[in-house]
Amino acid sequence: MNEISLTRLQETFREKGCPAAILTNPATLTWLTGYAPPIQTGPSPFEGGAAIGVWWEGQLTLLLSDMEAPAAQALGVQTREYVSYTIEEPVLGFDHQAQAFGELIAPLKNFKDKVAVELNFLSARLYPILAQTLPLDQWVIVDNDLPLLRAVKSPPEIEKIRAALAVADSAQTIVKRLLQVGLSEIELWGQLKAGLEHQVGGRLPVLADLVGGSRTAEIGGLPGEYRFQAGDPLIADIVPRLDGYWGDNAATHFVGEPSPEHRKVYEVVRETLEKGLEAVRPGLKARDLDALLRQHIEGQGYPVYPHHSGHGLGVTYHEEPRIVPYNALPLQAGMVLALEPGVYLPDQGLGVRLEDVVLVTQDGCEVLTHHLGH
Repeated sequence: MNEISLTRLQETFREKGCPAAILTNPATLTWLTGYAPPIQTGPSPFEGGAAIGVWWEGQLTLLLSDMEAPAAQALGVQTREYVSYTIEEPVLGFDHQAQAFGELIAPLKNFKDKVAVELNFLSARLYPILAQTLPLDQWVIVDNDLPLLRAVKSPPEIEKIRAALAVADSAQTIVKRLLQVGLSEIELWGQLKAGLEHQVGGRLPVLADLVGGSRTAEIGGLPGEYRFQAGDPLIADIVPRLDGYWGDNAATHFVGEPSPEHRKVYEVVRETLEKGLEAVRPGLKARDLDALLRQHIEGQGYPVYPHHSGHGLGVTYHEEPRIVPYNALPLQAGMVLALEPGVYLPDQGLGVRLEDVVLVTQDGCEVLTHHLGH
């Protein structure tokens, strides 16, 4: 259990007058407990829905299938199990989950206080059970509150993010070593994925943009059949999840020597990123950091990129603080954020993006990624 996160949660719910909560967002549950459901193969047909957390009287209980529960229990998490797979009857995981959910929240039947509820991830199957147990006028919807609460990382979270970022840095080293004329994007991806899983000693969920040649002007995408030619750019944006926390970085590599124009674009993007890193400090508004990066790109005569300038990183790979034009959220010490400016030139078949991740400190920031030589 992450006691720091749990304390923050309790304080927030106390301010809202909620001595109990129904928690459904997988990110919230990982943030509180450290338990991260396996995602490599998607939802299991042998289980019911995703994990549900019930917090009451200072105790958090996770509702999990008997297939998932042991992994959570190993982390010291209190669980309530239901039967998933059996050869004695049809697969009825959702039925079993619904029954167990009703039993778990039954003590709330005569509850008079408000209850915090994460509604966005509450399944339609479980909604009427909660509504029949707890009148709607006692619900306090907190889906938009908890992402802000998660934005400032605790020391244990920062260490997990460092470990995930080390994997992302290794990925760029592997890409640079393997990249050559004639290799296809998907062949490169296969070797990269195998190398990372060998490094960590197990299955590793990885999100990635891996595009070469003129596809780099399209910002990103999954690896395909394109085979690299001499001078080609390659955008490798690598996002691995390790122990429930995500790493992220991006580099633009070249197959051999880039053209003078390609080299110029690369240097503009790198200079933009450096200016962003220098500007990060507590109190700086996310939108002002976004504007600084965009204005520098535009000032060098290039079109402004159409995506975010950066984002927070943690139990999800894109969270607060979002570095975007609308966001007035001030940066705080303990936030972890990625900065990723880019230049994309469809008429030249060229795109360049570079990304570093930083920890906001009391007087600036610490760069946590090392693939670009900081």
